[in-house]
Amino acid sequence: MSRNTAECSAQEAGQALLEFALVLLFVILPLTIAIIDGSILFYKWVALNNGAREGARAAVIYQDTRRSDGTGGMMNEIDLARQDVVTQTVEAISGPLVSIQWDQPEDWEISYPDSPCVVGEHEMQCGTCKVYDVYRGGVCQGGEYRSAGHRVTVAITHTHRPLLGLVIGLGEIDLTATATMRIEPGGPAPTPAPSP
Repeated sequence: MSRNTAECSAQEAGQALLEFALVLLFVILPLTIAIIDGSILFYKWVALNNGAREGARAAVIYQDTRRSDGTGGMMNEIDLARQDVVTQTVEAISGPLVSIQWDQPEDWEISYPDSPCVVGEHEMQCGTCKVYDVYRGGVCQGGEYRSAGHRVTVAITHTHRPLLGLVIGLGEIDLTATATMRIEPGGPAPTPAPSP
């Protein structure tokens, strides 16, 4: 009787081990990976929104004291200098897990909704001047310097590749954040009055 009990006990132990392995493999492990991946996705979403907001904040408090030469070129130089400040701020705030491809125009946008962008005689996009349009020879119209009250929009995109996606065939997820703020008072130093 004791031999039959020992064999039965060994079979039950083996069956329990097999059931535990199946539950671990098909339930616990995927659930753990999904929780970790969801946490990473949420972290990236928060970091991306913080980066866009702080990038817009850096854009609206950026002031340039250079004087315009009367052409749109100076304003484009100021816009490109502002872009450098915005990209550095976004990179610093977003953190190590969020990467923005600054060489890909579809992954970021710094635009001025109150100023049209013109190339030659054709308006590129009605009502909006995008900084990367300057690289294509565009001239942002509307004055030598964007004054207080003009809006700046910063939009950034990050592509998240889920860990669990490798297993279940889920592709990439695009996370996008946008922030719009108004330029604060300030600007270039006033031209000195001629002495009498």
